[in-house]
Amino acid sequence: MWLDLTGISPDGDGHLFNALKESFVRKFVTQLGFAAALGTATLANAATIDVAFEIPALAAERYANPYVAIWAEEGREAKPLLLWHLNKKEDKWLPDIKRWWRKIGRYDAHVDSLTGATRGPGNYQETLDIGAAQTFTLYLEVVRENGGRSLVDTKIDLTQKQNTYTIPAADEIGQVTITVNR
Repeated sequence: MWLDLTGISPDGDGHLFNALKESFVRKFVTQLGFAAALGTATLANAATIDVAFEIPALAAERYANPYVAIWAEEGREAKPLLLWHLNKKEDKWLPDIKRWWRKIGRYDAHVDSLTGATRGPGNYQETLDIGAAQTFTLYLEVVRENGGRSLVDTKIDLTQKQNTYTIPAADEIGQVTITVNR
């Protein structure tokens, strides 16, 4: 037996039943379209950046490949983007990447998903997903075991038309060029 709360059953004339069914379908399709539009808007706002930098060849008696960390800070939030370090379970040198360690390293268990091995002197370019962030500070920290440390940063504002940002060279890292891919 059909539960009849309105006094009209589907096997009667069915006008109310059909109206309710059409209303449900219309609302469902509207909400589905809205959700799809939100998803598309999020994808449209998602951006990547190309970060090109040089690890200079330094004259050092005991040269070790540097650790490199790149991350974005937006207010109090920090998003890890790249980490090159020794790929060992207990990498005792990670805390030497001081700012990165304070902001991300000691808290973030998922950094392994964006890590790679240290690399020697040379020119590098990495494409990094910054998500939907609009205004943030991009940090690069480079540290060598028994060597120096460089921390460089620049503010990036995706609401502006500027597509290229440059950070001057420091002791452990050459000039950095950041290109926004929209």
